[in-house]
Amino acid sequence: MKKVALLFALIGFVLQISAQDYKKLMAEGTHTVEHVVKIAEQHFDSVGRGRGTGYKQFRRWQYFAERSMDETGKLKSPEYYYNELQDYNSKKNNEGIAAKTVVGTWEEMGPTYWNATSGYNPGVGRVTSFAVDKNDQNHIIVGSETGGVWKSLDGGSSWAVLTDNLANTDVYSLAIDPSNSSTYFWGSRNGAIFKSEDAGSTWSLHGSLPSGWVNKILIHPTNSLKMYCSAQSGGLFKSTDGGITWSSIYFVNVSTGYDIEFKPGNPSVIYASGNDFYMSTNDGVSFSKVSGSTPNQFSTGPKMIGVSPDNANTVYVIEASGGAFNGLYKSTDSGATFIKLNHTNKNYFGYASDPEDPDDAGAGQAPRDMDIAINPNDVNDVHIAGINTRRSTDGGLTFSMTSQWTPNSATSENIGYCHADVDILEFVGTGANTKLYVGTDGGIYKAENPTIVNTNFYTDLTPGLGIRQFYKIGVSQTNPVIVTGGSQDNGSSVLGADGNWTDWWGADGMEGFVDKTNSQIMYGTSQFGGFIKTFDGGNSVAGVSQPDGKGYDNFWNWIVPFEEDPIVQDVIYCAFDEVYKSLNGGNSWTSISQNFGTNIDHLKIAPTNSNTMYLAINGNFWYTIDGGTLWQQSSLNLGINRIINSIAVHPTDPNKVAIATTDNQSVYISTDNGASFTSVLWDLPGFTAQAVAWQNNGKDGLYVGMNYGVYYTDNDLGNTWTAFNNGLPNTRINELEINSTDNKIYAATYGRGLWRSSLYDETLNVTNFEFDDLSIYPNPANNEVNLKWNNSEDVSIRIYNTLGKLVFYGKKVNLSNALKIDVSSYTSGMYFVKLNSTKGEITKKLILK
Repeated sequence: MKKVALLFALIGFVLQISAQDYKKLMAEGTHTVEHVVKIAEQHFDSVGRGRGTGYKQFRRWQYFAERSMDETGKLKSPEYYYNELQDYNSKKNNEGIAAKTVVGTWEEMGPTYWNATSGYNPGVGRVTSFAVDKNDQNHIIVGSETGGVWKSLDGGSSWAVLTDNLANTDVYSLAIDPSNSSTYFWGSRNGAIFKSEDAGSTWSLHGSLPSGWVNKILIHPTNSLKMYCSAQSGGLFKSTDGGITWSSIYFVNVSTGYDIEFKPGNPSVIYASGNDFYMSTNDGVSFSKVSGSTPNQFSTGPKMIGVSPDNANTVYVIEASGGAFNGLYKSTDSGATFIKLNHTNKNYFGYASDPEDPDDAGAGQAPRDMDIAINPNDVNDVHIAGINTRRSTDGGLTFSMTSQWTPNSATSENIGYCHADVDILEFVGTGANTKLYVGTDGGIYKAENPTIVNTNFYTDLTPGLGIRQFYKIGVSQTNPVIVTGGSQDNGSSVLGADGNWTDWWGADGMEGFVDKTNSQIMYGTSQFGGFIKTFDGGNSVAGVSQPDGKGYDNFWNWIVPFEEDPIVQDVIYCAFDEVYKSLNGGNSWTSISQNFGTNIDHLKIAPTNSNTMYLAINGNFWYTIDGGTLWQQSSLNLGINRIINSIAVHPTDPNKVAIATTDNQSVYISTDNGASFTSVLWDLPGFTAQAVAWQNNGKDGLYVGMNYGVYYTDNDLGNTWTAFNNGLPNTRINELEINSTDNKIYAATYGRGLWRSSLYDETLNVTNFEFDDLSIYPNPANNEVNLKWNNSEDVSIRIYNTLGKLVFYGKKVNLSNALKIDVSSYTSGMYFVKLNSTKGEITKKLILK
């Protein structure tokens, strides 16, 4: 019996440890999504799923992981996508030495600013990292989690994107080489690190840590070969060859990493943190773990480090537990010993201004939202961040608020507004030029004078950054168009007929649509299916009832299907574990299906016959042709670890449907209501199909949006897809919708906002655009080459090598007076020069001797 009891105790211990390590499993990237979800749910069964538990962040990860997993149920690495895009570019360059006009005319629609009406936590988009040139504060680069790297040379007044040509745009950390301000690094997931040596024009996959999200990249101030990295759920690492290879800082591999700092004025002393605190006094040759002394010993939990040149011997360490604040430690002897400051029963990482608010106890999203920064002019001026930001003027003994996460609360407390969830907090400059920069889920902010706290404490530098993470959009069938879209952490917004954006709801915005007869009426949802409605174009909001009490608190699908009847006014539908129908705009609901026993992922209604409906659950497909009286399951069997990402019903044939899947066949079409399907994979690249949309052009035009790019096919093209990406950044396409009135297709991207293009039109004539006037001389070339085009339009120029790697990129270039490019550093061989204008593209060969 003792052996049996011991066995069960051991099993319970293993399960408990596994449940606590779901984040590490996510970061390692070697496990199936199904396995990670199972372990994570065990964890949340134990700790709960309310605010501050991390459940919302996990469900977000789950949503995108399931939509991107391969046929084995695992996620592909950034290296895979980097190579796949290069291979695709190489193939198309070799095939496509010709002018093309039917490749899309994509234009960015925004938003690049916020303008709140009834939205209560407005922002532009998520900024996870930034770096400011130590010698020029006007030179700033910022990283958006899925929006790439952006640069400003005027202190944030204007921005230019640097990574639209890359296959991976998941940015978690940034660094500018202190010895060469034209050299940038950025860290991604799976330990991937990218490098640019030309101020962000082109990038290479430079190196890789074993695993984890790269939290921080720290470069030695005088020797750029010495670098340090922290990786959440990966560890702490050092490099002596400029980031090409990496090794653990500690003789026992550290399981996670959060922060690394040099001792001010003495970079041979390095502080590092994961769930423990480490330091080196020999220029990084070796590190020791510092535990502190009883009763001031560090607890095990995420830690961030703060130092100041005002007193280089003082080190602050802030610590979290379970997402909430757990302690602040202070050393006055360069990290040799620490004392724990008294903040018992206080939580500085929550939503409330009062750190002892009982309703806020345990709230917080550390370590994702957690940082500390010390004024370089005053070691006692300590700033910390969680959901909001706070300040101490007495060396960390007491704290007061410097920002609140809603504008109304900030104004009432005479403090700054800063969007919720602060990822990074950093002082830049010294003396009178000292500024405090903040990266949040709503953008990048700056405290011009961080010692004076009032309602103007923060200035929002985000306008101009096109980094909105749209989940879904709803497009009106009017001209001018009205578009409502739901986005991560920045609510629901609407693009009005005047071309201006308005933020009309908060939280995480999800599915929404514009009423088909009155564009002033819009519907929206938040995560897990909380419904909302506006009757006046977003100036105010009204509630929508929940069917059978379902909604946010029940933790249903991350995105709950929500649709409008295409024919009958005020009839709307939603889907939880049943399909519900409302005849009165959401005032009451009736079930029109059986209970499927699990979450319904997608629901679509045929545009020409609203009795014909389709739904998807994981990899299973269901349909009804009688308004929901009888639902039948398709013979489609995608197997385990494969799901349906999108459904599109044909605009004139209610029996015809297309689906995008994570299956290795990618896209399927059915002509019999979904009873059977045929793959139309053909020559699509090895990305993941995310969205599909039909074009009503009489030849079954079909678009597929992938996690990189949009592709088109129709009956005339045969069994082939053509890239439809002219002007479109390489970013995740979450949804495609067509406005048949203005003949445009709209793309909701997760990281680069809303984009729009004219529809595919075979009647366009290449010869009208004089692409053949593009001259390349000399060709062959040695040290330099000239490009000239007899047209005054600004264009994009890309030069690829034969492997498909981008070696030169010029955006908004005018070639009418010729452009001279230095190619002296390129190896000899054949290259491909691609010109993209608003009307199309042309590719020509270039030979370098």
